[in-house]
Amino acid sequence: MTAIALSVVRAGPVQAAVLALLLLALIARIVLQLAAEPARRNLLRGLDLAAAPLLVAFVIIVVERFVALS
Repeated sequence: MTAIALSVVRAGPVQAAVLALLLLALIARIVLQLAAEPARRNLLRGLDLAAAPLLVAFVIIVVERFVALS
């Protein structure tokens, strides 16, 4: 299972999609934090939950790139 996940992460379009989605989630969270009312904490929590796995995938991609370069 891990080998399948790593082979998917190594694909170029997947790396670009993970980076784009991570940036989108983080930018959306910042914009909502600046413009939102305090009642929208559930929406901010949802963006945090969306960004967390993307951040983990991004770290895996960066580590795989460094391993490939060495």
